[in-house]
Amino acid sequence: MKNVLYLHGLNSTLHDDRREVLEEYGFNISAPQLDYENDPKVLDKLLTEYKDIGFIIGSSAGGLVGYYLSGLLRVPALVFNPALPFVEDYMNLPDLPVRENFLLAVIGAKDEIVNPYKSFEILNNEKNSEDFIEIHWRKQMQHSLPINIFKEELKYFFDKVLS
Repeated sequence: MKNVLYLHGLNSTLHDDRREVLEEYGFNISAPQLDYENDPKVLDKLLTEYKDIGFIIGSSAGGLVGYYLSGLLRVPALVFNPALPFVEDYMNLPDLPVRENFLLAVIGAKDEIVNPYKSFEILNNEKNSEDFIEIHWRKQMQHSLPINIFKEELKYFFDKVLS
């Protein structure tokens, strides 16, 4: 059975409603409590502890870390409003190899915390990514992630990577 690694946002956690939705897929769910601001080795720890993970799902700061972790481990990832414009604020992250795994990025056009246009630009400029990255632009979504959008995008993601 494949495992799912859920990476919460800054000063957040995996909320019960999202855990319930994830559990419907029958995967084992790992959701470590992470301190992105005060632990510069968080990515290294995740690379070691979750090197055999099957899928990564992350939101905001967790989306940023999930973006890098999925590229380094070469596993599919779903990231919501990834905090890509803040990469230098969290940790010293390595250059990514050419992506060979699927990444679905869901960006809220009304996000006032993470600039959606900068995130889009970063994702759109990733080297050799056209075959592996999809960006879903959600016109009405802000930084917070409504459960209905979480369900819809999770279904799309798993339909794509499990088919």
